[in-house]
Amino acid sequence: MGKYKTLLVGVSTFCSLLPTLLFAQMTWTQATANAQWSARNRFKSVVFNNKMWVMGGSSPLTNDVWYSTDGVSWTQATANAQWSARSRFTSVVFDNKMWIIGGYDGSYKNDVWYSSDGVTWTQATANAQWPGRANHTSVVFNNKIWVIGGWLYSGGYLNDVWYSSDGVNWTQATANAGWSARDRFTSAVFDNKMWVMGGFCSNSPYYLNDAWYSSDGVTWTQATANAGWSPRMELSSVAFDNKIWMMGGYAGFISNNDVWYSSDGVNWTQATASAGWSIRFAHSSIVFDNKIWVLGGSDNQLNLFNDVWYSSGLNGIEDNRQPLVANRFSLYPNPARTYFAIRLPQSADHSLVKIFDIAGNIVKSEEVKTKNCRISLDGIKNGVYFIKVGNEMVKEKLVVTR
Repeated sequence: MGKYKTLLVGVSTFCSLLPTLLFAQMTWTQATANAQWSARNRFKSVVFNNKMWVMGGSSPLTNDVWYSTDGVSWTQATANAQWSARSRFTSVVFDNKMWIIGGYDGSYKNDVWYSSDGVTWTQATANAQWPGRANHTSVVFNNKIWVIGGWLYSGGYLNDVWYSSDGVNWTQATANAGWSARDRFTSAVFDNKMWVMGGFCSNSPYYLNDAWYSSDGVTWTQATANAGWSPRMELSSVAFDNKIWMMGGYAGFISNNDVWYSSDGVNWTQATASAGWSIRFAHSSIVFDNKIWVLGGSDNQLNLFNDVWYSSGLNGIEDNRQPLVANRFSLYPNPARTYFAIRLPQSADHSLVKIFDIAGNIVKSEEVKTKNCRISLDGIKNGVYFIKVGNEMVKEKLVVTR
């Protein structure tokens, strides 16, 4: 906020005509650069018994289990769990136990294991009713464990959904969910719904940035076909502070370290374009001690990480309005660097976007022909600007900072 204070002085009259939008920032702190567990990707972490847990992953394939109460010091519960060394599996906490579900150990697994201490693991089933798979997701919802989508060598990309109340007996909710078959996506439970976001599919454009939700696993509704964040796979997500958060990921040989959040799954705001942790994918994220944590992963050079980072979320005050109503448009990212995207409501018939400086002068005007588009900020200096669409009275504040 400090660097914007001078720019805001003297514009109170102009700003009083506009909706209030105060800025929130996200700060990341490194708990450790090198945890005791080896650098890895495609592993899983959970929160259980007031501890953070890290399990399995690659490279190479491992089946070790570690825990920590602070993210700094990690203790090995076991070097060799009873389940085979594997990656691309899922893990949840259910019925006061940690669970390991499916994955890849040289073959595609459909076994299910549980433990109440991380040391001794018991096999719930060697062959669940769902086909063996990897790169799927799992959540706990409505007192059940859910297995969602993924990839099977002989079956390709999947969009089936299964559930179990005991980890042994599984029921298929649907063989073909509304979202396209995919793997390496992310899921979370938010707003009393299960969510599926992003990932990779067999059809162009391949990399995805859609968001879907369901309250029963059978019927899925698309919240958005194109979230504010760019299409990607091997991203992570958590529910925290009454929002759903998306972090990192990979697309087209490019890794990311951006963080986005949404209070409805439709409208996404960029918390940071470049988090303290380096660009990465195939990492893990959890919520522990009222913080978001990002652990391990790899980058597009296939460097493996065993660092641990945390954030308390947004520092400052944000505008919690829902922007997409009848006469409302939304901007993101904000603050912006080289461009901003604008999303118009479905009812909009406006076509001209105007950018005003704080003196009320038009510095750029651009015609838009779609409901979602990007507008370049080339030639526009750092500062506070206001965006107006068509002839409507509503304006939105935009901060440009590079």
